[in-house]
Amino acid sequence: MSTSEQTLIKHNKQLLGPITPLDCREFDTAGAHHRLGQDARAQIHKILARRLDDLGGQAQVTKQIRRSRKLQKALNAKLHIPALDENIRAALRQYQACLSAWAQGAGLAEFSHPMLANVVDEASVHADDLATLLQMDDVGCQTGVLREQDGAVILWHAEEDYEDNPGQRFDQLRIFLFRAANGQSAGGFIYPDLLPGPTFAWQGGDFVQAIDTLHIRPLEFDDAILPNTLAWLSLYLGSQVTRQELAEQLGPFQGGYSLTAVYKRAGSVSVEKVEFANQQVTASHLDPAAGQCLFQTNVIRDLSQPIGVEEQTSPESRAWNEQRMARTGRLLKVVRSSTQPLAGVFRLLRSRLGGESAYANRDVKAYLVCRMSVEKTSIWVGAGAALPEDELFSLEV
Repeated sequence: MSTSEQTLIKHNKQLLGPITPLDCREFDTAGAHHRLGQDARAQIHKILARRLDDLGGQAQVTKQIRRSRKLQKALNAKLHIPALDENIRAALRQYQACLSAWAQGAGLAEFSHPMLANVVDEASVHADDLATLLQMDDVGCQTGVLREQDGAVILWHAEEDYEDNPGQRFDQLRIFLFRAANGQSAGGFIYPDLLPGPTFAWQGGDFVQAIDTLHIRPLEFDDAILPNTLAWLSLYLGSQVTRQELAEQLGPFQGGYSLTAVYKRAGSVSVEKVEFANQQVTASHLDPAAGQCLFQTNVIRDLSQPIGVEEQTSPESRAWNEQRMARTGRLLKVVRSSTQPLAGVFRLLRSRLGGESAYANRDVKAYLVCRMSVEKTSIWVGAGAALPEDELFSLEV
């Protein structure tokens, strides 16, 4: 990476500042989300206005509002599926309450825009319409997990988001802390316009997740829900359910993600990775043998699986991501052979190899490292791309 690119990384850190924890664990779950909406209100309005401007006219805005209402209707329909797990049903209701509370806190009922002056299908545009519209955005970049000799697992994730102009998406870097299912403490990195879940997040000391975008062919389903909805539910429920159960019970989806989860169960540390896209779900697990690893970027890992038909990306993008995976594979050979793999993962995140596709590139907004053993979970979060002199937001749970 050039000196000018390193300078830009440092400039972006200075622009957005350090990680700012927003601790709302004193509130109930919906109340915490109301507070989150309040905190990011000005930036949410700014992002929403730009989203509407970029749609290119009234017809496209109307189309998006209709899509938002279709998603809300599908979510309501999921609540009435007789075979739905009761924990998932309760979590869905909580999600709806939190989305509405977030919209209220963000003042979306007072948001005005020239292309929202008209009613859509004889109904005024509601705050929940705008809140759901904002959730129609896929994020997340690259994730890896490695099993150590003692059975512990290290997870790392670099959260990238390209901005035409610095500060266009982020006004500051936030970690949101709140109460999830059964009063468990949860936290995660926040995009100002999204609910928690679709980046990197954790619940208590026995669950952590990280999410990567998949480029999926657009399909229309009457009963589809958003990938970001599943991401929130996964964080809220933590280790109460598997990601495979969530995806299989709640699909189809409007788009897709790869979700990697590390959790404690039955006296060991397990890793589950689920790729879900449209109507397809593929799950895999990390082998218990020391040195085993999984890695994910923004493409479906194995195109020979049924989910492979859902990918829609250019050959150039596919090749770029495969190069990224191959580079990580080479770096991991060094990490696995080290007597200090955790230090090796931090060095991996500081790597400049690959320029724009390196781990430490100028689009990284934040990164996570988590080491989970049966006895202890340690979490480190850094602002921007990893640099040797970083001050980390750290947590032991």
